[in-house]
Amino acid sequence: MELAQQLEADIRRKQLKPGDPYLPLADAARMLGVGTSTANRALQLLAQRGILERVQRRGTFIGSLKREASPGLLKRVFMLVHRSYLKQEGLVADGVLVGIQGVLPGADVQFNFLPATDPTDYVDGLIGEILRAKEPAGVVLTKVPFVVQRAVKDSGLPAVVHGSLYPSIEGMAWVDQDNLAIARLVANYATANDCAQVCALTREVMFPGDNVVLRELGRLLGAAGHKAGELSVAHLPDDRQAIMSEVTQIVHRHPTDLCLLCRSEAKAEAAVAAIDRLQLKGRRRPRLIVSGLYQRPAGDYPVPYIFPTMRSEEIGSAIGRLLAAQATDPKATPAQIVIPVELAEG
Repeated sequence: MELAQQLEADIRRKQLKPGDPYLPLADAARMLGVGTSTANRALQLLAQRGILERVQRRGTFIGSLKREASPGLLKRVFMLVHRSYLKQEGLVADGVLVGIQGVLPGADVQFNFLPATDPTDYVDGLIGEILRAKEPAGVVLTKVPFVVQRAVKDSGLPAVVHGSLYPSIEGMAWVDQDNLAIARLVANYATANDCAQVCALTREVMFPGDNVVLRELGRLLGAAGHKAGELSVAHLPDDRQAIMSEVTQIVHRHPTDLCLLCRSEAKAEAAVAAIDRLQLKGRRRPRLIVSGLYQRPAGDYPVPYIFPTMRSEEIGSAIGRLLAAQATDPKATPAQIVIPVELAEG
């Protein structure tokens, strides 16, 4: 977003007019001091706002220089996230942002980082500022605590949860992966590979979708003949040394027929490193499966993974449409979108 603002300021400083050619990608990257992929995302954001027009094999041109009005006349979208999420899923967040901007070109989208400790005062203050501004605005919530969902729900603002709702939170729009299907794919994978023990390497802080996955996974493994205690959970930070240490201990406790469910890419990479260091072969080498990805990885991936079939830009567009629907008709029942998932085994 900051780079897009720099490009927009450059356009206005040069007093360019609609239809004038603008910087090629490589020149834009040099001016901004970033790589071409990062510069490309900034240019893409301005294209979604209508400020630029990108024509295949011809180049980039100045667009209308005037944003279209967003549906429901939304002027701002506040994306509430933890800074750790943006650090881990920056490219996904970029895609979601571009998708939202494509549906709501007239809205300014901004990230608001929740404090690491109790976010109640921060969120209450932000909601108060939004309501006092009396400017049509929406809120997107990604991996937030219960108190944040509750406060935004009670505010009556147009809002979408990028994830699942907590118990007792009703009447909010949400977009999330099919967590029941994730559990089914993991259970089938563990059963097909004769895994006697399944251990989930999950987050330090659990979110509603995590609970759905683990609860359904336990039910399905039980139906397949697994006994109580053959599904365990390790709550871990995305710290390589911490994950490797825990995986080593798990392997020592369950030396054969083990399946590790990794709920983030960082956990999968650290688990592979720990297993390689132990030089495990055959039945002693644990089976790994990843289910915490927000988009399909590019290129080859070292272990089987479950991925959403919607790209991050498509998810952003869906979020934008849900916000627009609420802003246009506040009395409409908020909708929910379940994103299908698939298993890729390499």
